[in-house]
Amino acid sequence: MEPQLAPLAAILDLNTDLLLNTLDGVKEGEGRTRLPGGGNSLVFLAAHLTDTRHFLADRIGQPLANPVALYLADARTIDDIVEWPSLDEVRDAWCAVSAHVRTALAGMSAAELARPNTDRFPLFDGTRLGMIAFLVQHDSYHVGQMAFLRRQLGMTAMTYRRAAAG
Repeated sequence: MEPQLAPLAAILDLNTDLLLNTLDGVKEGEGRTRLPGGGNSLVFLAAHLTDTRHFLADRIGQPLANPVALYLADARTIDDIVEWPSLDEVRDAWCAVSAHVRTALAGMSAAELARPNTDRFPLFDGTRLGMIAFLVQHDSYHVGQMAFLRRQLGMTAMTYRRAAAG
């Protein structure tokens, strides 16, 4: 793996485990619960992050069929979602796309990382490496939301243990 990508890949690996840890022991109904003030649910955030990892796979030239896309199609907000994936569907899709992205990143060259990125992100670095960095931060942001939601729903805190992914 290219040295400049290794720290980002390590954070992606950590976030892969942390997302699974936020869902540990969560029942279907709990996963769809929204706090009284509104906002996202655990299952929405997990599906969103799974979808985002599929976006990343596509943008680095290694697309993978996305099983959660049909649930999120045409939804601009959580309120637009008509049918929800099960937590098991989301976990399975998350594990599959995470392994796929990890393998794809390991095979990227320095020249591929330096290619211009055509998507707009709030960064000065307009390369594929910059896009990857932004999406790693995006993962971390939403995993933090999931950890907060888990505690607000009365569950134990998220752990940093290695998850049994895949």
